[in-house]
Amino acid sequence: MESARPQKEHAFLQRLVGEWEMVSSTGYDNFDPDDPEQRFTESVRSIGGVWIISDGKGKMPDGTPMEAVITLGFDPAKGQYVGTWVGSMMANLWVYKGWLEPDGKTLTLEAEGPSFDGTPGTSVYHDVVTLHDDNRRSFSGSVRQPDGSFKEFMSSELRRKQ
Repeated sequence: MESARPQKEHAFLQRLVGEWEMVSSTGYDNFDPDDPEQRFTESVRSIGGVWIISDGKGKMPDGTPMEAVITLGFDPAKGQYVGTWVGSMMANLWVYKGWLEPDGKTLTLEAEGPSFDGTPGTSVYHDVVTLHDDNRRSFSGSVRQPDGSFKEFMSSELRRKQ
């Protein structure tokens, strides 16, 4: 087997490497990024230029501590971004397949998981990472509706820690 080498698609992922903090988020009443009790931080590292691993820590809207880990890479054989997401708040392993949007700054990650509305079965979700510049990005989550459209249920803004 030949060693993996970074492709042009990996360059987007490498821009995420570093230390980040959330500065705003929907779904959190009175979120204050300067309050250490509410702070959400994310540390993203590279593995050989072909994978990134993100370790996130913070609190859920109800104040419960949470941790989450994301792995992301680009699989040239599949021609798509691939990855996983796990969080301390649920037992589901989310498996991503994704693509870079034509704007070159938006990565859409699709996964199937348990329906959040309490109905039996699963739903299709999109997690979207948008790099506004090297020090600012956003993250949003949406779920597919019966008509095929996606409804956003959360969004956050993050900035690179200096």
